[in-house]
Amino acid sequence: MTVAQQFITAEQFAQMTFDRPTELVRGEIVECAVPYSPHGAVIFAINAYLGMWNLTTKLGVFVTSDSWILTERDPDTVRGPDIFYIRNEKLANGKVPPGILTVQPDLAIEVLSPSDRRRDVPDKVSEYLRGGIVEVWVVDPDKRTVEVHRADQTPERLTTTDTLTSSELLPGFSCPVPEFFANI
Repeated sequence: MTVAQQFITAEQFAQMTFDRPTELVRGEIVECAVPYSPHGAVIFAINAYLGMWNLTTKLGVFVTSDSWILTERDPDTVRGPDIFYIRNEKLANGKVPPGILTVQPDLAIEVLSPSDRRRDVPDKVSEYLRGGIVEVWVVDPDKRTVEVHRADQTPERLTTTDTLTSSELLPGFSCPVPEFFANI
């Protein structure tokens, strides 16, 4: 006799508590890599530059880690990007709703930790892009690089000699890549 596997839904997952970073991947709970201090410093730097840009443009909302987005249904996948951005027009009154976000962000940023499973990163990027996220940045503190992924385009790999500028998603945003890694 075959027994059907019981998957957890996003709604069930949202009611649970965890002692470490956790995501729901195709209905199964997966523990994420435990971040380390440089990871947090890079997230703060990126968020600071994006936050300064957003203070002047007020075009959307940035959300940092510990927040979940629903990326797939049946079975459900719930991810927690390190930073994500949603344009105001996608949000009722420009406010982020409580709970797991079902509106796809426009930008997702993943900052790698030494314990991240590098083989999982391309799958996560593809999942984000398939789900409607316009741009995905993969930031590698060890290599001091930023890869910018967009649907149907070759990823753009930026190093410490480059300046990150966004597409129409973040009009006018510009930051030298080394600024993200200045404190590590």
